[in-house]
Amino acid sequence: MSGTRFARPRAQSGMSIVDILVGMVIGLIGMIVVFQSFNAFEGRKRTTTVTNDAQEAGLMALTAIERELRLAGYGMFYQNDTICTGYRQWANSAVDDIPTFMPVNITDGASDAPDSVTITYSTSSFGATPSQVQVDFNGSAPEVIVDNSIGSKAFQVGDRVLVGRAGQPCTRLQVSSLRSDATNPKFLALRVESGSSTPANPPADQLAALLPAGGYSNDRTRPSVVANMGQMRRVTFSISLDSDHNGFIQSEDLTSGAAPVPVGSGVINMQAQYGISNATNTQEVTSWVNATGGWANPAAVDQGRIKAVRIALVARSQLLEKNEVQSIDLTCNNTSGTNNKGPCAWRDTAASPAPIFDLSGDPNWKHYRYRVYETIVPLRNVMWQY
Repeated sequence: MSGTRFARPRAQSGMSIVDILVGMVIGLIGMIVVFQSFNAFEGRKRTTTVTNDAQEAGLMALTAIERELRLAGYGMFYQNDTICTGYRQWANSAVDDIPTFMPVNITDGASDAPDSVTITYSTSSFGATPSQVQVDFNGSAPEVIVDNSIGSKAFQVGDRVLVGRAGQPCTRLQVSSLRSDATNPKFLALRVESGSSTPANPPADQLAALLPAGGYSNDRTRPSVVANMGQMRRVTFSISLDSDHNGFIQSEDLTSGAAPVPVGSGVINMQAQYGISNATNTQEVTSWVNATGGWANPAAVDQGRIKAVRIALVARSQLLEKNEVQSIDLTCNNTSGTNNKGPCAWRDTAASPAPIFDLSGDPNWKHYRYRVYETIVPLRNVMWQY
């Protein structure tokens, strides 16, 4: 019987050092590819996120301005004319003159700096129906007597009122109390006494100094009127920039004197223009002008020609890109010329050139992304009066 032979097992061996090194190299290459892809997608995500933030900020700021602009001029007209050319008020224990009294007043930024826009209107539902002064008001007594044809509900204690006469400055006062006359129910006396609850009123001995010479008469051919301005909304929208050229748009209530309130972060520039007609009695806008030259402080005859306002905001992303952003939006090629300092406000014509966005004050301005938001707001309260 022959013996059984067993096959000798083959010798077993593990991975060599070469195999391990090759595997490590392949793994490292894969990790590099993964991290590069992650970095690219993360960079795109950051760009998309900050761009969306800039878009939201620009839209929010533009919406806030547009909402105020649609009310501009309410309560400031009587018999197809503004009730006054300017107004005087009592502020900080002294007479304060406001020489320009317009529904919308644009202040042009010097050397293409951001513009600011001041909007004025009445917050009272009776703002569009001024009451005529019935007895001469010269400041000898702290009350203005007006017609009461629609009842005393037109005025409330605390309302700010403008006493005015066409061609003269108005006087801003505040209703401290109401006094009716039982013997003459068509008359209503608006008391304008000073006090902590009526800070807009001067002391009794200073009231006459606040009024124009001769005060306000009840002349029927050229009547003096009292417009109820409610809380008299007078607000300025402007751009605030820090040393790093980061900015936001702010709203400042000039009536209350409160500190400015941010309404949109990431907004670094604003430019505005008046849309003007050929005459006050026509409503068609024939050209757009900056608030410079004669339009920096337009004469009373020209104020009625302002029928619309055009505004453009520049919103900037908060991400500083490593390389310059290659985008057509960084250069404006308009009909009126080329601007290499920022994007276009809007496409213009040679007759009505668009304002310039100059962002070059920041040496890194080309490393950011921008969005421009633009709107045209008709001044309805102006159009309805002419």
